[in-house]
Amino acid sequence: MKTRTWSDDTDAALADAAARYLGERYRFDTRQRLGAAAHRFSPACWRDLADMGWFSVATPEAAGGLGLRLSSICLLAEAAGRSLLTEPFVSAGVVAPFIVAQHGSAAQRDLLLPAIHGGEKRVVPVLGQGGATALREEGGALHGRQAMAIDVDIADLLIVRTGDSPSQAAFWIVDPQAAGCRLARYPLLDGRGAATLDLDGAAAVRLGDGAVDAGAALRLGALATAADSLGAMSAAFELTLDYLKTRRQFGAPLGTYQALQHRAVDMYIALGESRALLDQAIASVQAGAPQAARDVHAAKSVIGEAARRVTQEAIQLHGGIGVTEEYAASHFLRRARVNEQLYGSAEHHFQAFAALASDAP
Repeated sequence: MKTRTWSDDTDAALADAAARYLGERYRFDTRQRLGAAAHRFSPACWRDLADMGWFSVATPEAAGGLGLRLSSICLLAEAAGRSLLTEPFVSAGVVAPFIVAQHGSAAQRDLLLPAIHGGEKRVVPVLGQGGATALREEGGALHGRQAMAIDVDIADLLIVRTGDSPSQAAFWIVDPQAAGCRLARYPLLDGRGAATLDLDGAAAVRLGDGAVDAGAALRLGALATAADSLGAMSAAFELTLDYLKTRRQFGAPLGTYQALQHRAVDMYIALGESRALLDQAIASVQAGAPQAARDVHAAKSVIGEAARRVTQEAIQLHGGIGVTEEYAASHFLRRARVNEQLYGSAEHHFQAFAALASDAP
């Protein structure tokens, strides 16, 4: 795989620091020996990520961040997918500070953003599935159920979205320990965690004032999740390529067999197409292009399905070792499968893309 070039020195520094840190401190073989709780979340790792600026890339400089840097967000999310990071980077490190910076009052920003940037508080958004939410507000209290809310299992605070549509939404700050807020925590397939959130008159504080458009936050989460999936499929491809070059059968490396070469080429093409779609979506959003939302929907839909295919093929080409717990190949598939369901499924984003494409001039 050729070395990537970065848009500026900040991205280059973030990418280099992420690769070094995760390569040295977040090794797959080391983490496989950890217990379930330590594998799910490391306070020391969370502080390290904060120190490296991971939680500041979705916040304007005026609010103490590095600026809303989509390229930085996606390169870090890609690194997270490659390393199977189970800490809640996308939710608590990207989407939550973005929402607070965009929609919070001055006092709320001053209170929450330094704690988020410094890794002192894990603030996790609960935005619903795709464009829909079953949570509602009545008299300043929240009601309803969210069956699957990723990273809520380890949240210090929640940002809960209500409203009939993303364009007419409200955000509420909720203490997960408050009366009327119940969490049923459970592990996910890939080592991350989630919870079923039940709200029955839970006290909440409104973030900002008036109805807001939650679409930008949903698209940001979708784009970062697509980048995470790209990282997982890229790592799975590289692992498979190395295996085909070194594993010998009948006296020859597996990679010398033409049928397997063709399958590896198909994986490479899917990876290249996915990266092109991600880069296009980043460029469109950064430029404020009219087709930006459409490009994000395309990236999330296509990359999610491509990551599933590539990681499944990685297991097939490895044979029996590919499904073992001690080997990374199957873990990349698990990562891709969970990502497919976050911030809108592939089907949801495909339908949204088709609707926008049909309306285009």
